Amino acid sequence: MTEKIPPKWQPTELLEDAMKVALFQHKGQPRKGTDIPYISHLLAVCALVIENGGTEAQAAAALLHDVLEDGHLDEMDLGCFVEGNVVRIVRNCTDTMEKPKPDWRPRKEKYLKHLQEMILEKETNPAILVALADKVHNAEATVECVTRPGMTAEKFFNSGVFNESYKCQRWWYTSLVDAFKTSTVAPVLVGRLEMAVKTIFAESKKR
Repeated sequence: MTEKIPPKWQPTELLEDAMKVALFQHKGQPRKGTDIPYISHLLAVCALVIENGGTEAQAAAALLHDVLEDGHLDEMDLGCFVEGNVVRIVRNCTDTMEKPKPDWRPRKEKYLKHLQEMILEKETNPAILVALADKVHNAEATVECVTRPGMTAEKFFNSGVFNESYKCQRWWYTSLVDAFKTSTVAPVLVGRLEMAVKTIFAESKKR
């Protein structure tokens, strides 16, 4: 009989508390341009983190990675519900906590610099895996949209639903791939991100 392998870790109240906060903070929010409840994205990112070796703290942060940016909590508020290392991961996955948000391009440039700094740290920053899983799910969900009959990436991004145009989104996604490829974190996920981005912007490369 094959010996049963125990799970790497057992979920505790930490994950349960993170889920409760995520459900409340994103209540009524759909995924951009769809009627799909936003929680689907958070659950998908959490699953990717767990399946790629993440800890419970990283899994909890995956559920909360958009709370500081799009929710109604600041870091101190979030710290009342989850432990400090989870709050730090969420903060490191957040491109801004300012409201209203700064202009899109400077905000993304600042986040890319922050991401590159995390990747260069001597010890692996736990936020890298969460950020990577987030970008992978976004990119793969975008692939599903842009490959539908009659749809293209240009039509999709220029539809008015997104904050920036096709050209800016191409810069953003390709810059993310370049950054994550310099990391040693979850190379399988990095490969998935690169493949998804190539698929999204394949048409433009043919021109």
